[in-house]
Amino acid sequence: MKDVHAEKIGGISEDLSKLRREVSQLQQMKFNFDDSALHQGKILFDVKELNFKYKYDFLWKEDLNLQILSGERWAIKGNNASGKSTLVKLLLGDLKPSKGKIEKVDFKSIYLDQNYSSLNENFSVLDQAEHFNKTPIPDHELKTILTRFLFRKEVWNKKVSSLSGSERMRLLLACLSIIGKAPDLIVLDEPTNNLDLENVEILTSALQDYKGSLLVISHDHEFLKDLNMQKEIFL
Repeated sequence: MKDVHAEKIGGISEDLSKLRREVSQLQQMKFNFDDSALHQGKILFDVKELNFKYKYDFLWKEDLNLQILSGERWAIKGNNASGKSTLVKLLLGDLKPSKGKIEKVDFKSIYLDQNYSSLNENFSVLDQAEHFNKTPIPDHELKTILTRFLFRKEVWNKKVSSLSGSERMRLLLACLSIIGKAPDLIVLDEPTNNLDLENVEILTSALQDYKGSLLVISHDHEFLKDLNMQKEIFL
């Protein structure tokens, strides 16, 4: 009986230790950059009668009209092939509207998709971090940030192409911290697709205190809820 009791106590102790480690990791992987330079409530995008044509047909049955203000958190929802990613590309200027117009202010943005394509496949972990170090911050500080995001010295020469989805996500979060100055807008396109639950929590925790604007495409209702999305558009 004592052995069973000791085993249970040991199991509880191990679970508590694991929980403390996970909480510590969540705390250390917060962004450390300043708030967006754009003041809250400034018109970021003013979208009027917007539509996009693939071949002969317009993508949306009704033209889109919306205003997105700095500091707002928007969820972009819709069925598959409803044009969610197309809308993001139009807003960011990667596509030109077939109809209507988008008025926007100058802003700095970063795009996070499920493959974390902002990263360079040919870089090592350290190369990638140095590529984002435009300020620049001292070398020892850069390496401290990498370590904080669980990239220790022995993996600094590892190629980005060999990283898992979770590792890529953590590397991109580290790179955002290295930049130091917050982007005015972070766009996330199904960012949780290749992540396990623990790393979804890491991503969520890192974004919760972000003071800029968020545009999020996701089918993950819990993720959207945890990010405190304020508005939504359904395509």
